[in-house]
Amino acid sequence: MPHIDDETLALHALGEDVLEPEQRVHLEGCPACARTAQELASVVTVARSREADPELVPPAPEVWERVRAEVAPTDVPATAGRRAPGDEVSVRRARRAWQPVAAAACIALVLGVVGGMLWERRAPEPGGTTVATAALDPLPDWQGSSGEAVVTEAADGQRQIVVSLDAPVPDGTYREVWLLTPDVSGLVSLGVLEGDEGSFDVPEGLDLGAYPVVDVSEEPLDGDPAHSGDSVVRGSLTA
Repeated sequence: MPHIDDETLALHALGEDVLEPEQRVHLEGCPACARTAQELASVVTVARSREADPELVPPAPEVWERVRAEVAPTDVPATAGRRAPGDEVSVRRARRAWQPVAAAACIALVLGVVGGMLWERRAPEPGGTTVATAALDPLPDWQGSSGEAVVTEAADGQRQIVVSLDAPVPDGTYREVWLLTPDVSGLVSLGVLEGDEGSFDVPEGLDLGAYPVVDVSEEPLDGDPAHSGDSVVRGSLTA
C-alpha cells in the first residue's frame, strides 16, 4: 500500500476520523508514516497545551508570504468553462497535487496560531506599580472563603484594585465590592464582582487612607443598591 498522504495525516492528528481500515494497518507498520503522524500530533498538542514552550515565537511574515505564494491561484485560461477531452483526468491529478500544499498550509496555520498565543502570553501586561495589598478573610457566616485585593497605580495616576474571591455563590445572588472606613461608618461601591476575579477603577480623589477596608458582600436580587449587611470577606489594605 502507498504511503498515507500528508493531508490525511494532518486531519488524523487533529482528531478527525479520516483513516480507512487499511490505512490504520499501514500506519501501525510504516515507520515513515508513523513518524510524520507523530510530528503532526506534537504540533497539535503544543497548540492545545497551556504549558507550551515559552521560547516559541510567531512565524516571520515571509513564512506567510511563501504559503500564500504556494496556494495562490494561477491565471485562468481564456477557455475556462469549456472542458476538452482528458480534462477530467487532469483535474483529478491537479487535486492530488494540491493535497500536500493544502496540508502544508494547514500545518503552517497551526504553527502560526501556537506562536501567536505564546507571543501574546509573553507580552508584558499593561498595568502600574503595586501600592497596596490586602488579604481578605472570611466573615463568621462564610468560613472557608478567602480572597485578595491588590491596588496598582499607573504612570498617569489612575488607580485600580483587582479583587479575587474563592467562595460559593448561592443561586439568586451576586457579589459586590466595597471600600469601607475602618469603623464601617462610610462605604463606597466599586461594582459587581463577576466570577472569581474583577478589576475596578478607584474613584478619582478617593483617599484610600480614609477608606482602606476592602469588603465583598453577598447581595440579593432585590433592586436595593445599599449594602446587604452580609459580608463574605473583608480585609484592610496595607502599603
